[in-house]
Amino acid sequence: RTLLRGDVIENAAGACYVVTQRYGLADARGPQPLGALLERDPDALAGHFPHFGLHRHLDFTQAAFIDTETTGLGGGAGIYAFMVGVGAFEEDGGDWAFVVRQFFMRNPAEEGALLVALADLLGRYAMTVTFNGRAFDLPLLRTRFRYNAWAPDLDFEAAALLDEDRPHLDLLMPARRLWRRRLQSCRLINLEQHILGLTRSGDDVPGHL
Repeated sequence: RTLLRGDVIENAAGACYVVTQRYGLADARGPQPLGALLERDPDALAGHFPHFGLHRHLDFTQAAFIDTETTGLGGGAGIYAFMVGVGAFEEDGGDWAFVVRQFFMRNPAEEGALLVALADLLGRYAMTVTFNGRAFDLPLLRTRFRYNAWAPDLDFEAAALLDEDRPHLDLLMPARRLWRRRLQSCRLINLEQHILGLTRSGDDVPGHL
């Protein structure tokens, strides 16, 4: 199997591994190109989900899209996020792209470095977008930040993910409102298949594993 090439990044807390991939705005994941999202206004959902905080005149260039892979589905102290993926629209010389960075800790000793790198990146964005992140991903990451408050250069007070007032669009809730009567389940894999027309490759590892 071919592994994605990445880089070892170092900071005051140690080192971790990051894989970076860029996608043009014309690239499509489903029926729409990625760039179509830049034409959408998050404020359109503000009235339906006031607790998301989307009424603050934001757009999707200010959003960090976050997902995690973890060592378990519980929320206990022994559960690690061994990979944190962050996607965002970025401009380079007038050209926009959707950039995905996957931060890996290759062993538990690298967790502090991963969180320092993650906090530095997320500080650039004003809004978080997840799928079921309100219930799982963000509470888990907040727990890991608190366990690693000792890490050099980890500004615990300023860490963006610890701000529970930060605008957060959790796509699971709109998905349930739109498609719960059409689909038996609004799990991500079902939405991908039946709404976006996507089929995961046979190499994909199920989330419960």
